[in-house]
Amino acid sequence: MAQAVVAERRKPSRKRAQLRALAVSHDGAQKIDCRIEDLSDVGARVLINKGQAIPAQFYFVVAGRETAYDATVAWVHAQEYGLQFVKPIQLEAVKNTELAFLRRLKLERLRG
Repeated sequence: MAQAVVAERRKPSRKRAQLRALAVSHDGAQKIDCRIEDLSDVGARVLINKGQAIPAQFYFVVAGRETAYDATVAWVHAQEYGLQFVKPIQLEAVKNTELAFLRRLKLERLRG
């Protein structure tokens, strides 16, 4: 019942997805591999490996997409995280900026 109420409050519908992604701390030091379970324009539900944790605020880089996100953790249940996207980041536009490392990480870690 509670899940139905939460789903009804969500404005954009989430689509099931089996994509790889990275949650990257703002300083770039922490990189957590994620599996996206479902995704919308404003957030995602992801799974991470046991023993890891996603920081409260981070960059979220999705395999096969040219947009990353400045994101926050909305909720946590064991290894499952609900993410809220704060701001999109066009990876093509960050080539010569301090965020260029996001594009590089996508190319290095999320190929395929």
